[in-house]
Amino acid sequence: MPKFKLPPRLPFRRLGIAGLGLIGGSLAKAFSPLAGLEISVYDSDPNTLEEAGRIRRFKKATGDLEEFLGFDLDLAYLCMPVHRNIEMIREMGRRKYGPAVTDSGSTKSATNLAALEAGLNYCGGHPIAGKEVAGFSNSSGDLIRGCLFILTPDERFGRPQKELFGRLKALHELLECDIRRLSPAEHDRVYSVVSHLPYLSAAALAGTVQRLEGFPALPYAGTGFRDSTRVGASPPEKWVAVVMDNAENLTRDLGALIDVLTEMKTLVSGRKRPELFELLDSIASYRRKLPEKEKKSYRLK
Repeated sequence: MPKFKLPPRLPFRRLGIAGLGLIGGSLAKAFSPLAGLEISVYDSDPNTLEEAGRIRRFKKATGDLEEFLGFDLDLAYLCMPVHRNIEMIREMGRRKYGPAVTDSGSTKSATNLAALEAGLNYCGGHPIAGKEVAGFSNSSGDLIRGCLFILTPDERFGRPQKELFGRLKALHELLECDIRRLSPAEHDRVYSVVSHLPYLSAAALAGTVQRLEGFPALPYAGTGFRDSTRVGASPPEKWVAVVMDNAENLTRDLGALIDVLTEMKTLVSGRKRPELFELLDSIASYRRKLPEKEKKSYRLK
């Protein structure tokens, strides 16, 4: 007798995504193939809504926030810049919003606090995925499928959030995401070092060349400069908001980076070859501990 594979059990049936930028659009496209999942979307940009409408997978698409907040949803997924997510969360609090809420923001502490004060059934999330370009036109379901995904529960929300955490975990496991758990504060501390500081470092390297070059240097740059500064070409309007929201952690981490650079400068200017080798060898050994990213291929159904 032939065996038939049953469709996965969906933890949510009616999903609303607010913000169809790179991440929100990629989430929408990644969730689209899940049979039985009803997806509605909101974005304030008419051109984005028009482009999203061509997918013909969304039940409802609106540029009206009032209409989106009135949708009959099981889960509202906020994928706008952090400050706009917080604004919507506060509005949800004023309305005594009933559906569960999550977000995809790059920082979690301020959003988590806003949701706690608003009395929402909320649990934060963060897909560790991105590009140096923005917008729905650059989004792709493959950006999300199989990615590292952080959930940030807070015990102060109580039992409803524990149930929501399990459902969010199950939802993203349908996309083969690697789910990890951090508190909001732990998340912001970790991603200050491994995400936000690298952006500022890449921007600083590109900015240093910009200031130093006596003749056009970019045409002579190889893959080292290109790879090291790639994230520095990302839209600054996104990053300024992220950096300001995580300013306390980044102030500490920028100080540590300056200390390392100062040590390198001292060794280079002093022509201290053995000491410089020892420092760089230690750094290289540490960097080699970073696991290689597993490459996965997916086929849309």
